[in-house]
Amino acid sequence: TRLVIVVRQGHPLTRARTVTAKRYAAAEHVTVSRRGNLSNALDDALARLGLTRRVVVTVPTEAAALEFARGSDLLISVPEATTRSAVADLGLVVLPLPLELPSAPIYLSWHQRYDTDHAHAWLRGLARTALAMRGAS
Repeated sequence: TRLVIVVRQGHPLTRARTVTAKRYAAAEHVTVSRRGNLSNALDDALARLGLTRRVVVTVPTEAAALEFARGSDLLISVPEATTRSAVADLGLVVLPLPLELPSAPIYLSWHQRYDTDHAHAWLRGLARTALAMRGAS
């Protein structure tokens, strides 16, 4: 699925005619990483353009990142398919990412004790179907 920028309504980027890579890099960012990584493929793409971004907070989930974006001028770059309904529910704004990137993978993860749990397997199947219907891969 493609990455998009998510910001609060009234964020300075929403007033820009075009979100350029330079404007994107100049903003303060929230990044999602369960391992606490501050950089990812976005940073590699920016580096190829001679740009760097400022990550001011790392959170373990997209839900937490969306809350940061909702209450501040921080922006988040996330897979569009996994955040579409949350963005609408929270009143956030989606902007196009001004970088060429390959499609972002989406992962389902769970504790191994649920590997053979029938209810959990059913729920994982629903999640896979829902994401496939939204064009996620």
